[in-house]
Amino acid sequence: MKIDKAGLFGVILILIGLIVYATSPLDQLVLMITWPLLSGSSEGKAVLFLMAIGSFLILNPLLNNSKFLAPVKERANEYSPDGKKFLKWTILIILLTCLVGLLIEFYIRLKYGVSPLTIFVSTNPTSTTTSPMHSHVFKSVFGHFADSMSGLIPHHVHTGGSLYPYVLPWGYLIFITLPLAYITGLLSLNGRQELNRIIMAFALTLALIGMVDGGLYSQPLVIGMGLLFIFYFVENPLQIHPFHSRQFVLPLVLIFLLALSGLGLEMAGTNSSYHEITALNQFEPVDLNGYNVLSQEQQGNMTVVKTDTSVSDKNTLESLFKTYQGRADGFFMTWNFYSYF
Repeated sequence: MKIDKAGLFGVILILIGLIVYATSPLDQLVLMITWPLLSGSSEGKAVLFLMAIGSFLILNPLLNNSKFLAPVKERANEYSPDGKKFLKWTILIILLTCLVGLLIEFYIRLKYGVSPLTIFVSTNPTSTTTSPMHSHVFKSVFGHFADSMSGLIPHHVHTGGSLYPYVLPWGYLIFITLPLAYITGLLSLNGRQELNRIIMAFALTLALIGMVDGGLYSQPLVIGMGLLFIFYFVENPLQIHPFHSRQFVLPLVLIFLLALSGLGLEMAGTNSSYHEITALNQFEPVDLNGYNVLSQEQQGNMTVVKTDTSVSDKNTLESLFKTYQGRADGFFMTWNFYSYF
């Protein structure tokens, strides 16, 4: 198979990913580089990031140069010679999946009669968080199957599998949309220059990771989708010309509206007066000393506790993991956006 420079770069990325997975010398360097892009990186996420970009860059020239796959290439070129139609389908599939993820988030809360704008934590057997602002509903489906394959995933990699029972059956949608988005994304690379393909593979990978782990308002999704909007609406993103700069207006407006809607939801769900914690099926007593409890009441199989917001959301959640794990099926918690400043 004839491989170009972009494909060679893809091979290098996959080799780095394998080294990170199998050894530890490069772990900290790779995590430091990927942290700002992936909104908090982990070894598993960093490996997937490197290998997904590499796979796009390797499989695209394979598709274009393989005699065996020539019929596929011909059909793809007939449908979209420049790959733009495939890019449109990729964007639509990713956005649709993220919207379904949001609906699953709202459904979980509607089922238990709590506010749709809360953080949910499943605590059995380990703690997994999810919220409309950073969703793990689709990650949990993959995590469940990864957990069942003993030895495949290192023990220190958090899979989110404990959330799995709460997302069925709608979470299985990801098994359809993720392969579809990958295939249309791969075909959207056709007819592009090497540097364009590298940047697009980077954007596609970020968007796909965000679709599975984080959802519509996650950092990788917003970054990746922003770049994909630019590639779709701008004739040649790598040749910026003063007369063509107005082409950037629409993609920038779209990504601004996406970020603005996320900020709007974040603000709408903010409760700076108190944290309301709703525990599900609490089957053992918990120690709430140190939480400065304002009130506590039992509502059927749910225990509702209100505490002050003197402690940040992050520290409160980390403490609640230990408080409720092994003592309840899970809990919901309101958030205070201002606690992060």
